Amino acid sequence: MIKKHIIVITLFLVYSVANAQNFYVISGRVVDVSGHGIPGVNIVDSSGYYGTASDIQGNFILYKVPEGNHLFAFSAIGYESIKKSISLSSDYEFSQNIVLREMAISLEQITVRTNSEAQDIRLKGYSVSVIENKRTQNLPDDINKVLNRTPGINIRESGGLGSDFNLSLNGLSGNQIRYFIDGVPMENMGSSLSLNNFSVNLIRNIEVYKGVVPVTLGADALGGAVNIVSGFRQTSFLDVASSYGSFNTHRISLNGQYADKESKYYVKSLLFFNRSANSFTMKNVPVYDLELGNFLGNQSVERFHDDFTSGMLLAEYGILDRQLADKLSIKIIAAGNRKNYQHPNNNIKRVFGGFHTKNSTVLISSDYNIEFDRFDISANFTSGTINESVVDTSTKKYNWTGDFVYREPNDPKGELLERRSLMNIDDFILRGGVVVRYTLNQLQTLSVAFSQNYLHRSGEDEVDIFNQSYKSPNFINKSILGLEFNQKVFDNSLEALLFGKAYYYKGKIITIDLEDNEVTNEPTLDNYGFGAAISWYIINNITIKSSFELAYRIPESFEILGDGIYVNPNPMLQPERSSNFNFGARFDYDSDILGIKSELNYFYRFSEDFIRFNPLGPFGEYENLNNVKSEGLEAGVNLNFKSLVTFNTNVTYQNITDQTEFDEGFYNTNYKSRVPNIPYFFGNAGAGYHPFGNEGEYAFHFYYKLRFVNDFFLTWENLGNKEDKYIIPTQFVQDFLVEFSFENGTYNISAGIFNLADAEVYDNFLIQKPGRSFNVKLRYFIK
Repeated sequence: MIKKHIIVITLFLVYSVANAQNFYVISGRVVDVSGHGIPGVNIVDSSGYYGTASDIQGNFILYKVPEGNHLFAFSAIGYESIKKSISLSSDYEFSQNIVLREMAISLEQITVRTNSEAQDIRLKGYSVSVIENKRTQNLPDDINKVLNRTPGINIRESGGLGSDFNLSLNGLSGNQIRYFIDGVPMENMGSSLSLNNFSVNLIRNIEVYKGVVPVTLGADALGGAVNIVSGFRQTSFLDVASSYGSFNTHRISLNGQYADKESKYYVKSLLFFNRSANSFTMKNVPVYDLELGNFLGNQSVERFHDDFTSGMLLAEYGILDRQLADKLSIKIIAAGNRKNYQHPNNNIKRVFGGFHTKNSTVLISSDYNIEFDRFDISANFTSGTINESVVDTSTKKYNWTGDFVYREPNDPKGELLERRSLMNIDDFILRGGVVVRYTLNQLQTLSVAFSQNYLHRSGEDEVDIFNQSYKSPNFINKSILGLEFNQKVFDNSLEALLFGKAYYYKGKIITIDLEDNEVTNEPTLDNYGFGAAISWYIINNITIKSSFELAYRIPESFEILGDGIYVNPNPMLQPERSSNFNFGARFDYDSDILGIKSELNYFYRFSEDFIRFNPLGPFGEYENLNNVKSEGLEAGVNLNFKSLVTFNTNVTYQNITDQTEFDEGFYNTNYKSRVPNIPYFFGNAGAGYHPFGNEGEYAFHFYYKLRFVNDFFLTWENLGNKEDKYIIPTQFVQDFLVEFSFENGTYNISAGIFNLADAEVYDNFLIQKPGRSFNVKLRYFIK
């Protein structure tokens, strides 16, 4: 069935491109009766599909106008409008001036306010947060810190820079959330290209879709999606930043581009480098004697084996505004990292001094976009190799003070595994996607999207000859086809869309049983989802929004195949599905004195075959937990007083419960109990002072930020005595940042104090995060 859809779409695209070859370029000049050029003249044809505006000399140009008769209207404030018929054919020639006559009128002062691109997205029917990054690009933040201040999001990290993290969105988390850069999926690109590697000055906006995900992203996202928007510019620019902070933390980034508008091409280079010792203090950790294993008491010590280094280099070449492509680019990406582990991600009882992982990623990708007639077509392609190495070859045993002893010569154990190991995991990925948007008229659009994602995995252990994992190749292949119809009515005050998605999945997964025999599984999936979203601008400044989706998520490669470290394979893992519903309202008000943006949203998720990691000591595997319900409220308010003082706050409450009454015929004692080890009440607040406004020759900015997370249980709350149960305690984290810019933002310096009160902060049980830290950042930006 999917293949038939692919053939139809392919024929559709070929037919559309073939019929779009006869189009023309219209150019000319708009002048007054004295022959002087008139800037800012609106030039629009009667269909509303083709339009432009004249430049400062009155010149204008329109690209890709199809053959036929067109009636163009020329209008400008203070001038009488005129209409002119233009016939486009093989003998077309147009070189005359358009003359507008002045209109004798008097105008009072008029203030015109338009929505930004980010605001247009916010007003759609999806439950979506758009983080405009202009305010944070100069700050010593990373993307995870910015996301963690968003309503409905809670990010839990296992340490400092480069540590593993888990993002939760309205109760669904981890792999149930999909990540994109400019609409291109980030999954299976390697650990050196995860979100926390990117500095904030490398991006423009972040779009967070909650529960219901647009067809155009082409994803099997169960709980939502995070799309990083880099913000392509058709100009030359240079953006260089460097920061240094506590725990010997260095971050460097460079983003530069040369664009030749006459030759219509650009060359771009982007790189980042991150390095940190992560040597923050661990308070009250258990210290044991290495010879006899006696408990020596709790001590406060510095982490000594938690170094992290990562880097990336991207080179891109593209052409612009050509007859067959508005944009066509090719890029090559090389990235890598090394991460030392101080302890397992889920406990601090074991201490490592040599265990580490390494990554190398090499990718080639291409992006394509063209708009003609009523079509907007975009496509992307990515292929490459990813190598992950897990190194557990040390013969030493460590405790928290950094002391060590050598193991006995006949002891085969590593620091984590029962036998010393150097496992190399090699992935080959091949993925692509195409989105076709067709404008039926000014009120209706139709979109078709298709994405393909193929992964081939093999591996070999260079030290442990008994480890046969990945020796026989495995593969996972998934395809997603989506169709979306968008309708606007009531003078564009109401917008509704309907969509459907088809999911196809096939894999070959080979695991080793207890008798060292290969066991082959070939899971398949062929299923369908659907959804709708509606937004209604009911009265001035108020928008009501609602959305629903029946979504499916195909398990990630490492959930099924394991990761070679902590995650064991589970070839029987089933795809999960969820019914997601949102209902909310927005209030937006903007004046010269006060700006208000506020939102209230109710969310409901009912997930079946819910995938959850089940820890077994330091290891574990992903399993299906049958049925889980998540519902809650999130609210946020942003205030802006004359661009001098800003204030924002948001709060999220979520209740996530096990809805499985019987498990394999037995009554489930956790039925209707809250799922453990997940925060259920958290929020953020912040204030800013901007004594010179937001823009100008000089700018000062002061920020205060507060993060609150209520305590939550590590294990099921209904089991055992609540007074004796382990909890992750309530925490308040405060940050203070200052920023200074001059020469209109060309030169920027900022500094921050994070965890101002040096509070003990935990995202996971007993696993501390960094205490008070300092950071300074320098940024140079020029266009």
